[in-house]
Amino acid sequence: MKIEKKSEPKAKMKVINGSAFAIETAPHLPKLHQACVVVAKRGGGKTTAVSNLLRMYKETGAMDRILIVSPTFLSNKKLLEHLDIDENDVFDDPDAPGIVEKIKDIVNAERDEFLRWKQLKANYEKVMKQMRAGRVYDDEFLMSYYDPKTNDFKVPEPKYPCYRQGRPPVISCIFDDCMNSRLYTGRTLASLVISHRHQGQFPTGGAVGISLFFLIQSYKAQSGLPKCIRNQATSALIFRTKDNDELRKNIADSFSGEIDPEVFIELYQEATKDSPHDFLFVDLHHKKGIQPSGFRKNFDEYLIPPVN
Repeated sequence: MKIEKKSEPKAKMKVINGSAFAIETAPHLPKLHQACVVVAKRGGGKTTAVSNLLRMYKETGAMDRILIVSPTFLSNKKLLEHLDIDENDVFDDPDAPGIVEKIKDIVNAERDEFLRWKQLKANYEKVMKQMRAGRVYDDEFLMSYYDPKTNDFKVPEPKYPCYRQGRPPVISCIFDDCMNSRLYTGRTLASLVISHRHQGQFPTGGAVGISLFFLIQSYKAQSGLPKCIRNQATSALIFRTKDNDELRKNIADSFSGEIDPEVFIELYQEATKDSPHDFLFVDLHHKKGIQPSGFRKNFDEYLIPPVN
C-alpha cells in the first residue's frame, strides 16, 4: 500500500533548548544523569564495575557526591574507599522508612547551598563597598564572608570546585542488595526514578538532579526491581548469566526497541565470552555522536553491530 503524504509546515515541531542529559562528561564516558541497571549473579562484579565508572566520573570532574543504599556496604567498603563516600551518605537499611525522602532532601539541600554561595559571591563587592562606607550589617551575615585564617573578609570557599564553573554538584546514588526490601515494593522509589533528573529544581529553571545505579542479581525476579523502574533505564550492565530464559525472554526483549534481540544476544556473547567478570554495557538512549556505538565490552571496548 502506497501512503500519500502532504506537508503542513505551520505545524512543524521545534526542539526546545535543554537536554535530559545536560551534565558535561568526558567524551569517553556516558552522559549524565543516569538511571542504570546492573545485572549479575552474586560475586559477579557489579560493585567493582559501578565503582570504577563512578571513579572515572570523579577523576574527570563529573561526580561530586555519592550516596549508597545497601545493607552490605561494610563488606564492600574496600572497593568503595576510593570514591570518598561519607559515612553519613550510607543508608544500610533499605527497609527503613523515609529513605527516598532523605535522598530528595539531600539533593534539595545541595541546591540551596549552591544558590547561597552564588548569592554571596554576586553580592561580595557590593557588601564590602557599603561596609567601608559605614553601613552596618548583621554579624551573622558578615561571618559568611569572614575568613579567620586571614582575619579578613573574602568570598567564601565553595563547597565543591564545580561552583566556580557555575554548576551545582553532580550527585549519584547506588542501590545494592536491596531485593525483597520494602524500598523496592513501595511507590516512592519508582517516583524518584521517574523524576530523578528533575530533583532539586531551581526557581529559574533546570535542576540539580541525581543519577541512580541499581545493582541486582536477577532482571525480573519477584520482589526485585519493579518493571516501572526497569523501563526508565538509560543504561545497563549485563554480566554473564546461565539463565537463558531470562537473557532471551526478559533482557533481550527489553531492548528490542533499540536493537533486534538476536543481534543483542550476539553482542552479549561477544562481551562476556572471555571472563565471568566481563559485561555488556548498553547505552540505551543517549550515546554521544563521537562514540562509535552504544554497546561496549566493559567500558573500554566498543562493539559495533552490523548495519542492515
